[in-house]
Amino acid sequence: MGNDIGINSYTLAVITTDKNMNTSGGCPIFYANDDDDLQKKALLMAKCVDGMVHQISDEVLIVVKH
Repeated sequence: MGNDIGINSYTLAVITTDKNMNTSGGCPIFYANDDDDLQKKALLMAKCVDGMVHQISDEVLIVVKH
């Protein structure tokens, strides 16, 4: 067994076209104007933090660090 104990994956950002979405958690939400803007923002953020984009719904993408 290894000594790898702790949180290894975490959500860095939520990107959505749903302007009514809000959260009380610690993860920032970024709002996109349309689906194209949603994809562009998520990809740019993922590149900046060396993360991965995961689709949660048609309106919501998250950037996760694994």
